[in-house]
Amino acid sequence: MTNVPATPTGSVAGKVVLITGSNRGIGLAAVKLFLTNGAQVFLTDLNLSNAREQLSSHDATSVGFLEGDVTDEASITTVCEAAVAQFGRLDGAVLNAGLSFGVKPWLETTVEQIDRLHSVNVRGSFATAKAAVKSMIASPSGGKGCSIVFVSSVAATYGEVGMAGYTASKWAVRGLSLTASQEFAQYGIRANCIQPGATNTEMFATFTPETQAHICDTNVLKRPADPTEIAQAMLWFISDASSFVSGSTLAVHAGQTPT
Repeated sequence: MTNVPATPTGSVAGKVVLITGSNRGIGLAAVKLFLTNGAQVFLTDLNLSNAREQLSSHDATSVGFLEGDVTDEASITTVCEAAVAQFGRLDGAVLNAGLSFGVKPWLETTVEQIDRLHSVNVRGSFATAKAAVKSMIASPSGGKGCSIVFVSSVAATYGEVGMAGYTASKWAVRGLSLTASQEFAQYGIRANCIQPGATNTEMFATFTPETQAHICDTNVLKRPADPTEIAQAMLWFISDASSFVSGSTLAVHAGQTPT
């Protein structure tokens, strides 16, 4: 019974957590939720101006910022090392950075767009997990009790018309999470995956009102999620309440189906 929290709870108090894609949307909602629950959070995104403004009341004892590019291994490695330099360790990583081009028919989608989607969604998740795990192992815990959350999509539960590249990339993200749970267990690091459905973010706003209504009609609650509802699942996976959960994929999409 080694490395089992004495009293597993849903708390992340005292944990140091990296959140990518954290300038707005689900990522920023997660930052705020983690901070409210006592975590120290390190943010990264291509641009963090909005997050810096919204979190201006927090000081360097609770929050850290560094612009970074998840598709650039050197950049995201620097981000993870900066988190450890500021807070002394890294306990969790939420791989939230992602990209979508909205609905676009297969025959109108370019190879360059496919490459860009996979660069951010797949390569970015791979590189961030790699850098984060190295920083976790270098932390005082040696990785024990640490946790990684991969962010896939409801689109990775079925084929999505008009979203070939996005759907393929999010299927791949789930595959990475399953492999991560097997490979990093030797260090005591857990890896899990969430599949958000329609969520009230800027990405969702790129769809036409008709498409938004159609998407919402395919889930049982007939509405998009608030970003904080997705962030709650992220928090649970990072917390000790999920200490025996690894290699799992959690649907956070209100039963959304394509029909």
